[in-house]
Amino acid sequence: MSGALALAGALLAHDAGRGNSATMDEPFHAMAGAEYAISGTYFANLEHPPLAKLLAGISLRLAGARPPRISRPFAVATSEQPRPWLFSGDPLPPDTLLDAARRPFYGLFFLLVLAVAGAIRRWGGDLAGLGAAALVAFEPTHLGHAAVVHTDLTASFGFFGTLALVLLAIERRSFLLWTAAGVALGATLATKFSAILLVPVVAALALSAVLLGRRRTRREGRPADGRPIGGLILAVGVGGAVLLGSYAVAMRSMSRGDAEIAVRAFLFAREAPPSTVEHIVVLSRFLPPAGHYAAGLAGIELQNRAGGGVNFLRGRLSTDGFWDYFFVAFGVKSAVGFLVVVLAGACVLLLGRVRLDLTLSALLFPALYLFVSGMATSYNIGIRHMLPAVPLLAAAAVVALVRAAPRAAAGIILLGAGLELAEVARVHPHEISFFNVLAGGPGRGEAWLNDSNLDWGQDLVRLGLEMRRRGEEASLTVAYFGGDEPAYRLARARIFEPTRPDAPPGLYAVSSFLLCCGPEALAFHGDVAGARGFARLRAQLRERGTPAGRVGYSIHLFRVPGASRPDR
Repeated sequence: MSGALALAGALLAHDAGRGNSATMDEPFHAMAGAEYAISGTYFANLEHPPLAKLLAGISLRLAGARPPRISRPFAVATSEQPRPWLFSGDPLPPDTLLDAARRPFYGLFFLLVLAVAGAIRRWGGDLAGLGAAALVAFEPTHLGHAAVVHTDLTASFGFFGTLALVLLAIERRSFLLWTAAGVALGATLATKFSAILLVPVVAALALSAVLLGRRRTRREGRPADGRPIGGLILAVGVGGAVLLGSYAVAMRSMSRGDAEIAVRAFLFAREAPPSTVEHIVVLSRFLPPAGHYAAGLAGIELQNRAGGGVNFLRGRLSTDGFWDYFFVAFGVKSAVGFLVVVLAGACVLLLGRVRLDLTLSALLFPALYLFVSGMATSYNIGIRHMLPAVPLLAAAAVVALVRAAPRAAAGIILLGAGLELAEVARVHPHEISFFNVLAGGPGRGEAWLNDSNLDWGQDLVRLGLEMRRRGEEASLTVAYFGGDEPAYRLARARIFEPTRPDAPPGLYAVSSFLLCCGPEALAFHGDVAGARGFARLRAQLRERGTPAGRVGYSIHLFRVPGASRPDR
């Protein structure tokens, strides 16, 4: 049964992915993956660790893709850029490249659901295992991000797998399982920089096991068991080796000099202090994989300090972030059925109907830790950054319910999973834009959030199909936010020019993110002319435009009548 749930989730993700255009980051990740897997160099995309991209790159290599053309000596301005690489058609068409790059993530989602089912069955029985698997298999944000090339789904799998293996290692007192936990830890660290939060979590679990063990052994008059500390040291050592090994594979054909050039170029672009640059360069000269990891970690920290862009929450814009962003996002982006199960599990815990043992603590507190850490970030662009917390919360709630009231738990879990599936069925294949019915559904989503919560550029292919069906492609003007290429998808349409002083009559397709935050985001990144142009378009659409429908939930259509008066 768990296999059927995993397969159903993977097929839903695949079906959504078939219709998605390239989302905002996919050209960067796919091109970088091709570079790592085919060329064996690591000039592109130091701001993310390599593992998820390597998986995409291996799939691209098997499909016959080519690596990007890297200028020698390396310079960002003269090397091939992501969109030209994706849409060159050399040697594969863009959709073939995208499909190949996305394939590994359907498989990872399948494995995540199986891992949740297997682990939770051990701690809560068959009902808990199937219930947790169902909640994850049909969880809309996981479904949406299993259909794109990115790091978030892989991080979710890594977080859950690492913690499950650590718990098993503690229970069985097995150094072999501690080694497996170390492999999972290293692989997760090699997926996303936020995975560094796993290290103190794993350490806390090991120390907790030692303290709990000492209490038991004192009562029983036996010597204390220090194996969890030895296991922790082993896991951290193995994890470090796996992390650096992943980088070493990605940059296997890269000279030390080229590694240093890549590090300097990346940190210069992030405006890192000279002292930081020199310290990381010294590390890169000694051990290039460690230098690349340190550079990426430093870049993320610098971005968080300076702000990564314009954040949107319930009509407010900020470059500093919102402390409550991820709590609100979780509330409106989670299916109601999922929330029902999580709230029921929280109630039995708060009422003391079930004991909070090491297993429940290991599932619950890391999820809460992720949300608390998110309060301090200035980069609020999507609930996807909290994706690793979702399987942990589902598992903790289900285990708590089953332990507290097995009979009532069956009904609550069945109700929750059924409601979740019904909500997903209503929105499919637009899971990226999912908002629950309490928030008004995806049609009201942009009143709450935007960016990768709603508009990641995923509907451009659907726009092209709709315009050709209507026979209106030639009269269309496109203002698009995302990773795809409007000129490729809509060859007869006009692409909006921010420098033009007016909005010519006709039909307009405008990305939701541009309406909400486009001018502000461009101004933040220094594109003053672009910001003015999009602000002018937004104002003229509000004044003269008539809404003419939507494509998916991320692209608005407007009709602009008559002649317009240029702004002076």
